[in-house]
Amino acid sequence: MSEVAPFWSRSLVSPMRCMLVILAWLLIGLCPSSAFAADAPGTWPRQVTDLAGRRVRLAAPPQRIFLAQPRQLYSLLTLLDAPVERLAGWAYPLSVFDTAMAQRLAERWPALETLPTLSWSSTPDLDTEALLALAPDLVIFDLSQRSRIEGSALAGVLDRVGIPYLYTEFNRHPLRDTPDSLRLLGKALGVESRAEAINRLIRQHLARIDRRLTGVERRPEVLISIAPGLKVDCCRTNLGNGLADLVERAGGRNLAAKVAPVSGATLSKEWVLAHPPEVILNTAGQWDAGDGVRAGIGVSADDISGDLRHLSETLPGWPHLAAVREGRCYALWHGFHQGPFGIVALERIAKWLHPRRFDDLDPDATFATLLNEAGLPPGDGRFWGQLPAMKSLPPTSTTRYD
Repeated sequence: MSEVAPFWSRSLVSPMRCMLVILAWLLIGLCPSSAFAADAPGTWPRQVTDLAGRRVRLAAPPQRIFLAQPRQLYSLLTLLDAPVERLAGWAYPLSVFDTAMAQRLAERWPALETLPTLSWSSTPDLDTEALLALAPDLVIFDLSQRSRIEGSALAGVLDRVGIPYLYTEFNRHPLRDTPDSLRLLGKALGVESRAEAINRLIRQHLARIDRRLTGVERRPEVLISIAPGLKVDCCRTNLGNGLADLVERAGGRNLAAKVAPVSGATLSKEWVLAHPPEVILNTAGQWDAGDGVRAGIGVSADDISGDLRHLSETLPGWPHLAAVREGRCYALWHGFHQGPFGIVALERIAKWLHPRRFDDLDPDATFATLLNEAGLPPGDGRFWGQLPAMKSLPPTSTTRYD
């Protein structure tokens, strides 16, 4: 089956149309709206270094940002009080991944509902001219897109027209790359003090976890299951990146490290039964297909526990796993490792793996701080949950968790 070509690999059509788009972009850039730059702190123009090591010149604080991946909005929620006001458009809407979150944010910022969208597919085939017609003054890409963008028609046009673009990264190594990405965006957007305050919070919370885990020898084995029930029942996993980084830092051991040769490996249900985990960590979300385990806006604790129960009951042999029987089967919002919220996920995982050591951690409060109180008050939903222990069955182990 042939794959749809991504928008950055498409060749340009009509040179005349392209010139008209470029001219429109230049005219917009000369409009009085560029006076926003006068209110921004710091000295402009300025140069920043992105996560690909590229040095990029920015003439003024960007006011028309294009997001090549909708979940990049999460980082702007962290840094800006009114992030939607500085968006020119996005490759496809956040509702492709999480309709409930998109609707909740649109209640706070109605302009999000009419934000220009170049596709409704998560694997978009987009027109370079359509992107230029939005007149962005900054394009933000995920670092994972770099190999497809470098040398592409899109990159060539952006370079020729003078539209800067940056690579950020929050997903692959969240604890390592999030501070660098926030620092980059803080400088690029003219909000360095906010970025530094967030990074300082992350450092402090991370140091507290590291201190309390000093000398801990008992590290539970954790099965990481990415979006179970969405594409496969069991068990897409991480090795050496993503949640695997968080599990190791939170005082656990990744079960998949015994066998998985690559980060995106899928473990069989039979292999898991033969190597029973002490803890099961599932990612959850508001999946468009309605499959899998739910978490997020509008989801209750009962919803999550019910989904986990259904999942464990439909996997042959799983009701006999100690992690299932004894209530150490958890769900964590998938977006935590798709945005700048790795420290939130780390705190929640640490509390699950070592409840006595981390009983005073408050990941809810950390999450609210990182969201910059972005219209998501407590009670709107649950971003994590667990499967209650099966009271009708005796425990299968006597493992003590500290």
